[in-house]
Amino acid sequence: MIKVPFDTPYHGDSERAQIATSLELERTLDHAYKTMDWFKFLADKRIRVEILGTEPNPNKKITTTWVGFELDPKNETFYRLKYERYEK
Repeated sequence: MIKVPFDTPYHGDSERAQIATSLELERTLDHAYKTMDWFKFLADKRIRVEILGTEPNPNKKITTTWVGFELDPKNETFYRLKYERYEK
């Protein structure tokens, strides 16, 4: 599974804030699909996608949402070779 973090503005902890965060995430993912080849590859080749977790950070005024993309082994290998960066 490929795990990707996406940051959106922090809106608080209320139910209304969670809805706003969901809408921000949807806009962020839509923008990523239109502008980033690596994300378009993940979205188009996915077998399954799921939200793995959300980490609000009120001090930095962001919410990080971890999205997991399950790909078949061939596509996962291709993604890792072409798009994934290894930082040491």
